[in-house]
Amino acid sequence: MQGFIHQVMSGIATGGIYASVALALVMIYQATHHINFAQGEMATFSTYIALTLINIGLPYWIAFAATVVISFAIGVAIERVLMRPLANAPVLASVGVFVGLLLVINSMSGWLFDYTIKQFPSPFPDRSMLGGYLSGHELGSTAVTLIVLACVYLFFTRTRLGLAMRAAAFNPTSSRLVGVRVGWMLALGWGLAAA
Repeated sequence: MQGFIHQVMSGIATGGIYASVALALVMIYQATHHINFAQGEMATFSTYIALTLINIGLPYWIAFAATVVISFAIGVAIERVLMRPLANAPVLASVGVFVGLLLVINSMSGWLFDYTIKQFPSPFPDRSMLGGYLSGHELGSTAVTLIVLACVYLFFTRTRLGLAMRAAAFNPTSSRLVGVRVGWMLALGWGLAAA
């Protein structure tokens, strides 16, 4: 029974990582009504940026914050350079760009950071917690995921910018009529998804 409980708790912790990627996928889908096939590669690229910053000597949380900012800028650039010109293109054109983006980011990751598997350091304690059912890393990553989900929820339901982004995704024409800059709302959505 203890092994079963450990596997369930560990699965929930690992599922939190997948929930973060799924959140980014949903954000892009809600804004563009297209599935970003490159989202996993974008997350991998961001992780490599963080690992590089840590390896050059930055403290973990400073490297984390810098990676979020860099990833946000990359997401905005992708929307402005690649996706904006395709705003009225057929669906298959967007699918082709997403697949191409997946291949480009994958190749750039290998070219810049190498194709070997690397160990990413954890900021959380390595000891077992909750009676040995979870490690400190699993508990910490689950807590971070829940905090991020709560912040995203509050952002989209309680802030003017979040509500403007939701309005731009739901009805771009009406949003433009009330002064929402729809193009920039889409770019911010891409930036948040990348971050």
